[in-house]
Amino acid sequence: MLPPEINSLRMFSGAGSAPMLQAAAAWDGLAAELGAAASSFSSVTSGLASQAWQGAASAAMAGAAASYAGFLSAASAQAQGAAGQAKAVASAFEGAKNATIHPLAVAANRSAFAQLVRSNLLGLNAPAIMAVEGRYEQMWAQDVAAMFGYHAGASAAAAELIPIPASLQQLLQSLPNLGIGNKGTANIGSGNT
Repeated sequence: MLPPEINSLRMFSGAGSAPMLQAAAAWDGLAAELGAAASSFSSVTSGLASQAWQGAASAAMAGAAASYAGFLSAASAQAQGAAGQAKAVASAFEGAKNATIHPLAVAANRSAFAQLVRSNLLGLNAPAIMAVEGRYEQMWAQDVAAMFGYHAGASAAAAELIPIPASLQQLLQSLPNLGIGNKGTANIGSGNT
């Protein structure tokens, strides 16, 4: 359990929830693109199979195309889920930040404490010192509770993420290496070995 000087400073410095909201927007965009691709692909292939192209080859193409369209739809749904979880993490961060004591309030408390201790020659400041120290302990408890809530919210969001299906992992592994200086098989580009 870190003191409020550290917890408060960490919550109020840095990028905040903006990167997670940007990630959510990117996932939303990907989900929309994948959904549109699945819909368009299904429309084109069903149009071909029902109108211009008939026979066994058409049926085979329609079967292969249906699984690909299903794959695109599933990937779209998974991207939409990732966007939702990124938004949940951003919301958990904002909730924790709102519950965290501002660093200036913590600094003011510590400054008041130091001044009271320095001027406490005859022990007359003991009640004020205890009050300031009591408020500091409340700040500490409030910051720890905020960080605990943030951890719980972010952990719950991460637990909801669905792993990439094995079929997609196999597809990604089967793609050739594009670019320069790649090593391995199926390299496309200059300078590959």
